[in-house]
Amino acid sequence: MRRRRAVAATACIAGAAVLVTGGILLSNRHGDEAKADSVSQTVRTGTAVVDEGDLRGTTTKQGTLAGTPGATVPVGPSGTLTSIPAVGTVVKPRDELYRVDNQPVTYFSGALPQWRAFEQGMNDGPDIKQLEENLHTWGYLGQAPTEHFDWNTRVAIDRWQRDTGQPRTGTIELGRIWFGRGDQVVSDRRVDVGQQVAPGAPAYSTTGTTKVATVDLPVGSPLAKVGGAAEVQVPTVGTLPGKVTRVGDPATDDDGKVTVPVTVSFDDPTKVGGLSRLDVSVDFVSATRKHVLSVPVTALGAKNGGGFVVQTVGDGGVIKNVSVEVGLFAGDRVEVTKGALRAGQKVVVPA
Repeated sequence: MRRRRAVAATACIAGAAVLVTGGILLSNRHGDEAKADSVSQTVRTGTAVVDEGDLRGTTTKQGTLAGTPGATVPVGPSGTLTSIPAVGTVVKPRDELYRVDNQPVTYFSGALPQWRAFEQGMNDGPDIKQLEENLHTWGYLGQAPTEHFDWNTRVAIDRWQRDTGQPRTGTIELGRIWFGRGDQVVSDRRVDVGQQVAPGAPAYSTTGTTKVATVDLPVGSPLAKVGGAAEVQVPTVGTLPGKVTRVGDPATDDDGKVTVPVTVSFDDPTKVGGLSRLDVSVDFVSATRKHVLSVPVTALGAKNGGGFVVQTVGDGGVIKNVSVEVGLFAGDRVEVTKGALRAGQKVVVPA
């Protein structure tokens, strides 16, 4: 049995009605006129095949391709900003985030923020272990990380300060490092070189290196469902499959319209390449039909009294009107049921 791959595109029954009101009804090759259920027209025609397979109805929305939501990197020490990375720069743990008074603020990996200075005599805590995990990974700490600041911790900090051109104190003042997670891309600078900065002020915003598509949908939309299938039309790349991975909090735009941001993640993010900040079309799968018969929408003819017919082409070119009920519209095809049709039959369509 011939099977047809799933079709994904936007369609609506109202649109189908426009297509079929001038349905094509022909005479058979024996000269007997087929019973017409709509106005006959003299048009060039061809044939198409009744397929059996899966259909997917989709709803298309406009969205934006960008990196995953990132963090806002704050200013640490007060002073004059003397260096800051350009928009688009990828920063990762161990990198310099910016400089204040020509001294670096460094990116450390960790979920906890720095809330105190690291120095001899401080109380034990998970932030110390988080610090030591970085120093151990980078080769400055020879022992297993612990929650206790000891002489080994101080020596490891001293070695790191030596290699990064900082004053060798064996301590880390509050704000001289910043804990974050994963690689980040600078997306929006909030301060410029030469400005006076103060602790806690935003230095720049970031996004993740993994690209996603974001779409604003009306509150309550059935498409705003985590796990829902989608396909993203990416310029210069093509159609990439994905799924809804996040539904954000409702927000009101300038026109008073309330929407929710929906994040669509790609099944294979590597196929996006280096593209970023692009307008894209997102096809949300709104319905699926498994193992159904379908014909081109243009094969439908309007039936007197309501309903639809298709014209099949039999042996010897004999044309027969067959009443059908329609189901899911998916792009240029439509599900047909309760008709005397079978997969592989030919039906009449405009040429």
